Amino acid sequence: MIKKIVGIGLSSLIILLLNNTAVLSVPLGKLLNPFNGYAALIKSDELPMGNMIFQGLIDTVNVKWDELRIPHIQAKNELDLYFMQGYVMAFERLWQMEFQTHAAAGRISEIIGPDALDYDRFQRRIGMVYGAQKTLDAVQKNQKTYQLLQAFTNGINLYISSLSKDEYPLEYKLLDYQPELWTPLKTSLLLKSMAWMLTNRVTDLEYTKILNDYGIETINELFPIARYNNQPIIPYDKNFDFIPLKQKSPEKIYKSTNYKINTSVNANSSLGSNNWAINGNRTLNKYPILANDPHLNLSLPSIWYIMHLQCPTINVMGVTIPGAPGIIIGFNDNISWGVTNGYDDSMDWFDIQFYNSEKENYKYDNQWLKTNYIVENIYIKGSQVFNDTIIYTHHGPVVWDNKYQTADLKTMKENVGLALHWTAHDESNELLTFYLLNKASNYDEFKESLTHYACPGQNFIYSDINNNIALFHSGKSPIKWERQGMFISDGTNKIYDWNNYIPFNHRPNVLNPRKGYLSSANQNPTNKNYPYYLSEYFAPSYRASQINIRLDTLYKATVDDMIDIQLDNTSLIAKNILPKLLELVVITEDSVNGMKWLEILKQWDYQYDNMSLASTFFENWRMEIEKNTWLDDFGNELDKYIWPGIDKLEELILNNPNSKWFDNKNTDNIENLIDICNLSYNNVVNKLSQNIDDKYSNLEWGNYRGTDIVHLAKIEEFSKLNLNTSGAEDIINATRKNEGPSWRYVIEMDKPYKIKGIYPGGQSGYPGSIYYDNFVQDWVDGKYYDLIFPNNNNEFKGVELQCIPSN
Repeated sequence: MIKKIVGIGLSSLIILLLNNTAVLSVPLGKLLNPFNGYAALIKSDELPMGNMIFQGLIDTVNVKWDELRIPHIQAKNELDLYFMQGYVMAFERLWQMEFQTHAAAGRISEIIGPDALDYDRFQRRIGMVYGAQKTLDAVQKNQKTYQLLQAFTNGINLYISSLSKDEYPLEYKLLDYQPELWTPLKTSLLLKSMAWMLTNRVTDLEYTKILNDYGIETINELFPIARYNNQPIIPYDKNFDFIPLKQKSPEKIYKSTNYKINTSVNANSSLGSNNWAINGNRTLNKYPILANDPHLNLSLPSIWYIMHLQCPTINVMGVTIPGAPGIIIGFNDNISWGVTNGYDDSMDWFDIQFYNSEKENYKYDNQWLKTNYIVENIYIKGSQVFNDTIIYTHHGPVVWDNKYQTADLKTMKENVGLALHWTAHDESNELLTFYLLNKASNYDEFKESLTHYACPGQNFIYSDINNNIALFHSGKSPIKWERQGMFISDGTNKIYDWNNYIPFNHRPNVLNPRKGYLSSANQNPTNKNYPYYLSEYFAPSYRASQINIRLDTLYKATVDDMIDIQLDNTSLIAKNILPKLLELVVITEDSVNGMKWLEILKQWDYQYDNMSLASTFFENWRMEIEKNTWLDDFGNELDKYIWPGIDKLEELILNNPNSKWFDNKNTDNIENLIDICNLSYNNVVNKLSQNIDDKYSNLEWGNYRGTDIVHLAKIEEFSKLNLNTSGAEDIINATRKNEGPSWRYVIEMDKPYKIKGIYPGGQSGYPGSIYYDNFVQDWVDGKYYDLIFPNNNNEFKGVELQCIPSN
């Protein structure tokens, strides 16, 4: 693994969303130093065993690692449990934990120098630390959660304080800095960075450009709120028996001129997930089965870490995010749960009009209100401190103005700015949600835990030992009129303010549906009968529809059936439109390659398997049809406008082949679907024919697309590249180039539970450890591990540590 490393491109990639790719010189002498370099770290993750004295413990704690290196922590009280969770987590993932929180706080310049300044400024300007402090304020108001967070922090710091410089994780040596003590604010920052990754939307700015240039009629036609063939999460027979609150709408739509030109900041808008639960009436063993696979950026070390936490009041197991206490997705003695992204519109952008270039006052409701200023001191390695003055309004922080704007924004005048209102800026206590959820024993307690949850909005799926299944579309969503916040809002007009939030009991939810199962895949959770507007960002229903197709046929379901569904590579897009396209394509007899590809497509079963040639051709053909349909009207998707979704294109292909959108306005002819279909087909034949090897193997889907799991600091030697994976976007197995199922798990609620799970990484954060990436190939191959959930640590063999309090 010790290879010649010329430079490290440092990027956030998973939590951070840092688009900068600054290259650093690597201190090779430090890397190869036998005393404190890479070689010295190969054994640095050996598990502690025997008896150890711990300062800060109240009572003895037992930690035992099983053969998958999953720690099972048994304590006699909650404070010791959280303390040891922090210690063990830091032992495995310290560098990852700190790097992610540095990035969230806008402190990467401290590590790599001035190349990260623009990124750090952006993180400060979106109010990441501001929102994290608000969350910490809420946590501190709840004595229990703050005590547990402090115990968790103390455990992390005990581990950090125990390290000599030679024992620092390798990345600290390569990047030439040292760890600092953990704080409760860092945990809060970690939660906010996850919220940003799952909710950040700057499409308000792109939609505004379409609104200005094409009008609301085009918006309604190409970006409908009710997506084509939507399969709502909440069953159609759900009765919403409440009186909804209303938001007054303006007489006409506000049109801003501060719109965005490209979509570069919106890198994670398509991140999604799957979850479902099926009740015991439809399973072989008569117990509910729950499945979940969140789709996120894939990185090493992995975003997830598996743990089992046990004390007299808690017995919970599952995955958590390194740096966060408790379990995020998992199960306890009575219930299990999983999550998918809710996709509610939880952030709006507001035009701010300042009185003058001094920006001390801004216009609102025919008055001039005072702004607030925060001076952010950004420390830069090898350079002077950069001071950035950030203006706050009642809408939120002014992210872009004439002092800070990226090249993709129109030049802004001195007296205007764009402010961000984000639910993650409000006080909330998600830590209390997960604390209560980890202890919940029934549906009522599960539901009560979600009352404290705000951002990011999630679909919490639920099952329990009493054969109940449920789903709750959780989070904090402002009450809006239809399409409010889809465009830049008028910050001077109070009608655009968020005046109230959807009441908790008005949020979409269902318990024990008649059909016997529930599922979500980021689609719109409701149909037109739901009286509140939630968002226009929901995913197309391809994954949701295929999940429901599979579940509809199961009446003796097993855990293996659920695994088979999670690994389903069926493309409903291909299944829906390919027969139509094949009817239209015309191939001349002298086109040998054109005929070969036609035969391959005709025999295809619509599976995006890694060995499939047809998948490669269809994916290119579909994208070429998209380009030839939208390019003449909306330009390159990264330069001018956001393009309509694939479900809108499907609707045009199947129902409107003579649509004006198929006509290329840059030619004298009037094109239709037949023309676009054949032009695109021939282009793809020519493109792929230039790259065919003797056996076509380089065009097999797994080789052609591949999947990269990149180290957080983009160190190639610590990454897993060009993995031969199946699946694709809008397929249940939503594996892509850099994203995919970050954690697959299935649980049957029979005692003892039958639990299967895997993620693409390993439990250790040390690149020299065999446990750093030992799950990856099994994840690629579609394998799962049996997870043990023992009543006590005497029930299995493993490496055992007895933790003894110092007093």
